[in-house]
Amino acid sequence: MTGNLHASRSCIFDADVDELREHYANTLKPVRVSPIDRSSTISVEDTHFSVGEFDIWSGLCQSGMEINFSEPPDAYALYVPITGAMEMDGGGHQLTSAPGTLLAADLSKANLLRLHSERSHIGIAFSRQSVTRQLSELLCSPVIHDIELFAEYDARSGAGAKLAAMAQLLWDSLISEPAGTISARSTEFFFRTIMVALLENVPHRYSALLERPVSPAMPRQMKRAIDYMMANIATAVSVDEIARDAGVSVRALQAAFKQFKNTTPLNYLRQLRLEGARKNLLLGRQDGVSISDIARQWGFTHVGRFSILYRETFGEMPTETRRFTRG
Repeated sequence: MTGNLHASRSCIFDADVDELREHYANTLKPVRVSPIDRSSTISVEDTHFSVGEFDIWSGLCQSGMEINFSEPPDAYALYVPITGAMEMDGGGHQLTSAPGTLLAADLSKANLLRLHSERSHIGIAFSRQSVTRQLSELLCSPVIHDIELFAEYDARSGAGAKLAAMAQLLWDSLISEPAGTISARSTEFFFRTIMVALLENVPHRYSALLERPVSPAMPRQMKRAIDYMMANIATAVSVDEIARDAGVSVRALQAAFKQFKNTTPLNYLRQLRLEGARKNLLLGRQDGVSISDIARQWGFTHVGRFSILYRETFGEMPTETRRFTRG
């Protein structure tokens, strides 16, 4: 599969500020750019690739410069340094990236990027929606809080070295091929592999939950409760009815779901419904059916509330899922 891959390439030397602003506006977001040394010009080389919800770029800042985002990208970024140093301020954090140290951060909260002279790196950006969806899948539960990803990470050994190597391999594969011959699908999978490795190894708010041991087999009564939920997926049911059909007390049912699913029975039922509605939207087989009809099919009587829950769980609105699927 080819196509859906936009590659932009530019080599800028002794550029004026307007040229550099235009480049960043076309590749990420509008920025304000200024040289660290107010009397100097800005000299930058930069090459940028974009596919789907992901971006990767690499370049060299021969002169020092500061970048302020006018509209911060709604994305998380991983920086793999090659030479020189870069500092980031944002979200109450001050981080430094230099050779041997990866930097991972929420770009939407970045106030300032300061690139010192002879700074070069590979940068990868993952949209917030893609990260939220992926983390929800890894946790088997919705991500409802900010991920709080701001970290410096050792790139010289272990998982950090593997992350750096994967980023370099992805970059080498893109830069060595003409844009028209690059497989958009396999490239997107490569981005996702790096994203999973990032979430599993670089510290963030949900790291402890990802490290939970795998639960033992569920008891028979809990399986019966889930079967009852599936059989009544679009019907208003109470926790008493679920417990009665499973043959256990409400307290025992709640304890089982807490142990094996880290949630309550009704929250688990709601998650099943949300995932069912999302599957309908992603399959794209119900283009003639409204989002409100799909919501009702899965037991949501209030469309506004459904949209709020959907966004909290998957990081995007139902309309965005449908639009992306059609595209």
